[in-house]
Amino acid sequence: MILPIVIGGIIAAINTSSVNNLIETSEAWVRRTQKFFSVKKNWFARYLFNPLFWAIVSFYDWNNFFSHQGLKNGACVAATLYILAAWCFLIYLIVFVAFTIVAIVITLVVIYFILTAVLSSSDNTSGFKQGFEKGKNLVGFSGKKNENNVIDNVGLKGKNVYSGTNWFYEELAGRVDKEGNIYKGTNWFSEEKIGRIDSDGNIYSGTNFFNEESVGRIDKEGNLYKGSNWFSEEKTGRIDKDGNIIKGSNWFNEEKTGRAGG
Repeated sequence: MILPIVIGGIIAAINTSSVNNLIETSEAWVRRTQKFFSVKKNWFARYLFNPLFWAIVSFYDWNNFFSHQGLKNGACVAATLYILAAWCFLIYLIVFVAFTIVAIVITLVVIYFILTAVLSSSDNTSGFKQGFEKGKNLVGFSGKKNENNVIDNVGLKGKNVYSGTNWFYEELAGRVDKEGNIYKGTNWFSEEKIGRIDSDGNIYSGTNFFNEESVGRIDKEGNLYKGSNWFSEEKTGRIDKDGNIIKGSNWFNEEKTGRAGG
């Protein structure tokens, strides 16, 4: 901050004709430039450059009372440097505030569109669930174990689900009620809801609407598919017309793992 004063003091102390002539030539150029910008009507000339040169010329006019040429020129140089520094800082401040306002506006617009999309959705619960699932993924809970668990316990609506390859050593694994809710457990006291099947055959894991996620589907022929959409799904088994639950992607590698019955 004291550098302009130091430079001005050196000029005043030197007070040579060559230095004074150079500074006076520069002063004349500044005055001509100020007159040039003062008659221009474009935005940059009128509001950006003209105020800068006007401030410098105003100080030059006020500084004429100095009788010592070196002192006068030193003061002019110091004042010019201070005015330039103030002008640069002001420009920086204006640009910073402008960018800050633009960033805030963009952020508000993005938030507005997100809220509009969620609130205008035909199923607001679905939008909430998507946010909930994204939050689970961020904290590292993917639910893959539960996904496999649900797929393995899918049966027919209103039927019990048994695990085992034949009648001799099969055991009750769970049930699917008439509303499509999937329960795991051997009796009413120990069972727990692990998912559901909707009217279109989509299979969801989760205990309620707020934490459930799509994990697969069952088509009209009883084929079981694992995956959250048509592009990533894969066939994992089927339920035949007799209620047998068969694991496998095709006839060559499938095996019976249980059945759905009364």
